[in-house]
Amino acid sequence: MNTKAISKKLINGKQPVIAVFGDFCLDKYLYIDASRDELSAETGLTAFQVVEKKLYAGAAGTITNNLCTLGAKVYCVGILGDDGEGYELERCLKNVGAETRLMVHAADRNTCTYEKPIRCHKGSEVEINRLDIRNFTKTPLPLQEELVKNLQTAVGLSDAVIICDQFREEDFAAVTAYIRAALEILAEKHNKVIFYADSRAHADKFSNCIIKCNQREIAGIFGVCPDSINADAAIEFAELLYKKNNKPVYVTLGEYGSIVFDGRPHKVPAFPVDEPIDIVGAGDAYNAAAVFALTKGAGFEEAALVGNAASSIVIKQSKATGTVKLLDILVLLEGLQPGELQNI
Repeated sequence: MNTKAISKKLINGKQPVIAVFGDFCLDKYLYIDASRDELSAETGLTAFQVVEKKLYAGAAGTITNNLCTLGAKVYCVGILGDDGEGYELERCLKNVGAETRLMVHAADRNTCTYEKPIRCHKGSEVEINRLDIRNFTKTPLPLQEELVKNLQTAVGLSDAVIICDQFREEDFAAVTAYIRAALEILAEKHNKVIFYADSRAHADKFSNCIIKCNQREIAGIFGVCPDSINADAAIEFAELLYKKNNKPVYVTLGEYGSIVFDGRPHKVPAFPVDEPIDIVGAGDAYNAAAVFALTKGAGFEEAALVGNAASSIVIKQSKATGTVKLLDILVLLEGLQPGELQNI
């Protein structure tokens, strides 16, 4: 690959418009000062004292954050509960410059939230058990219909649509069987718009969309051990999904980079990163950067390299839902030597 040619594509042309649809979550980091622990008079249990909060838009919100820092205009389509977390999540999205008027407010749904307590003691920080707020009842059909209506509006305004299907449970969040059927029709009708789906448990159920998953997720689809998924195995399974859907398939492989099958197999190398690392948000950064590159005219293999670059930058951002800037990606691409672009 010609990295200089890729760089030129990334900085040339109009600002891409990208819709992000699916599961928006609030990432809430709670910093606990261990020296301030108190014994509760009511329960006799230790009461942890939170001295700082850091809030980020997570899941589909992390994709949005990255797209905005890369320079895209972003329309968000998803569910916000009428609760404090929903207020904070929408504020996070607006703060990065995303358009939130197509988000649907629902009084009877929780805003999906990941509360991440960080216990601080004598200069060390240790993340303890996460607290998740989710929905464990099926998404009401009228709410799904409103999502589809707003999604139709977003598609008409956009160069690409990224679908974030965050949860394993079927039909409990923004991406349901009903929504997938609507997406299939929309993607067929708007065949010049890039549709790209990242699904934690249902990637094989999307039609007319580019599919992306990681090695654990593709292993789950085909019922094999994740440890057996190297680049060659990923290509083999990606080809099966490609033949079913006739759209490119991306599989990320952590430190081994990623592969894409677009009718031909491509192994795309990772960028070396020294420890320590924090992999939170790496996949979302990959999605944002790869689709951003596609809207700029990059080929499927080139987009995978851009995605790998984004992931390598984000994993160096510890205890935060990281983001990547276009300049950082350009620096990595320009720093590559020809020998570093050999197949894995």
